[in-house]
Amino acid sequence: MVQDNGAAGSVVRFRVAGWLRTESALHIGDSGRDPNASLATAVDGRGRLCVPGSSLAGALRSLLHPDPAAGDGPRDEAANHRWGWAEHGGQDGAVSRIVVGDALVAAGPELDGDGLPTRPLSPARLESRTSVGIDRRHGAAAQGILFTRSVIPRGVWLRLELDLRSDARNAGDDSAYLARLLALLAAGQLRLGAAVTCGLGRTRLAVDRTTVRTEQLDSPQSLFSVLRGDSEHHTADRWIRDHGTDTPHAAARHLEIRVRWRPLAPVMVRSGADGLTVDTLPLTTAGPGGPGDDGETVTLVLPGTSLKGALRSRAEHIERTARGTDAPAADTEATRHDTSGSTAFREQLDQLPAVRVLFGSAPRHKGDRGRGRGALLVDDCHAEAEIPAELWDLTHQPDAAAALVQLREYGLERADHVAIDRWTGGAADGLLYSVLEPHGLAWSPITLTVDLRRLAGHAATHATVAAPETGQPEVADAALALLLLVLRDLKAGRLPLGGSTHRGMGEMAVDEILLTFPDDDPDGGTPVELDTFLLGERTGRLTDAWSTYLDGAAV
Repeated sequence: MVQDNGAAGSVVRFRVAGWLRTESALHIGDSGRDPNASLATAVDGRGRLCVPGSSLAGALRSLLHPDPAAGDGPRDEAANHRWGWAEHGGQDGAVSRIVVGDALVAAGPELDGDGLPTRPLSPARLESRTSVGIDRRHGAAAQGILFTRSVIPRGVWLRLELDLRSDARNAGDDSAYLARLLALLAAGQLRLGAAVTCGLGRTRLAVDRTTVRTEQLDSPQSLFSVLRGDSEHHTADRWIRDHGTDTPHAAARHLEIRVRWRPLAPVMVRSGADGLTVDTLPLTTAGPGGPGDDGETVTLVLPGTSLKGALRSRAEHIERTARGTDAPAADTEATRHDTSGSTAFREQLDQLPAVRVLFGSAPRHKGDRGRGRGALLVDDCHAEAEIPAELWDLTHQPDAAAALVQLREYGLERADHVAIDRWTGGAADGLLYSVLEPHGLAWSPITLTVDLRRLAGHAATHATVAAPETGQPEVADAALALLLLVLRDLKAGRLPLGGSTHRGMGEMAVDEILLTFPDDDPDGGTPVELDTFLLGERTGRLTDAWSTYLDGAAV
């Protein structure tokens, strides 16, 4: 039996209309076929790029109710009261009192007379991101683990339309609930779509372009007022001030990590599109202004997928060294009949519990507990130099000599490379290639976020290690200790970034690594430098947890 969640006599409706802006590239999957990408981007029935309301509603609910049990029946009453629920395997449930519309993707925040974006983003503006899995045994691309996804660039606008049905009894609580949601959106806490732990999907509410209307539906006069558009309305920032509360919200607790660094050699990730004058180009993304503003620019980017892969590889190296354990070979009895190669690759990734807790692991079957998204989020890292998009487009043309001269002003220089024939000692036939290398570019800090609630939740499912006094899992502290070891190696210059790191690229120097724990943490509130933290009192407990984990967790 489907219930109406107590809002059958709805007399009040809160209507949010405004904009979200992407702060990183965004991917929402679609079943359509894009010849340029194995993972296409969602469109509506008219072929316009959009974020489906179902995807947006799920992300909004999770933002306010980060408990993984939310949405699985009546276990999270606060979520179910407004977002509805369905009984697993049964017919009981309640409809959602919150209605979320599809979010059209636009190049600018202008609306026409019908309230629709006047400048829908053209699919030609989509960017491509290619990802590859690295075999832990031989260090090359893993068999069958290569895919490309189309992504919506940063700096574009997503039309946000949301209704919350209420009544006289619930109006006060619903107003405060809506204020908490808007505050989180304004703080940039909403991540949408796929690969959110790898830098994609960061958005922020444009509070100055977002309004909240209160519509009374309890009389003919109020209905006419709604139809005329005369209902009371406020900007989002005023709504947050008027209806927000100081009550702590049970959102995810985050450890924020900022790495200030500078390149000592060219640092870049190769673009999936080669040039005609220069063979290999660095990966770029839209500048901060987005693809719809005048004076459009692009900037070099180290995608979160690449950064997270480098960090994970180092974490595995540390734990395997401590254990004296090699990665499993790709050709085993269990994987011999897997033509795609994914089974062998997943076995390599699944071997180390602390690494899985931090970086995630794919479920092997429905209901597979202790797996899924990891606790560590790694954002894209952008170069500070903004290159005019028209100039960058010339690098893909046959005659780009003039453009290469201009690109020197932005720290980009063509470098020619050749393979040497081992018999003649001369240049190998057909193996001369060129790379557009960045020299001396300044980069924004690398930003990492550890979801401490998710870290503890993942660790609770790994009962392989127990603390002597409490009998509770210590994998959370062990995983945090492992992350600190990775950061220590990063600061010591042992971890190159980007591509061609075995060919003289990727070397970097770290100036400082700042850790900011949540306010309710004993170390919270004030950023602390990594070296200072490692000399503090907490390090002893983390070291003990790491040692206990290595001694007790078999792999």
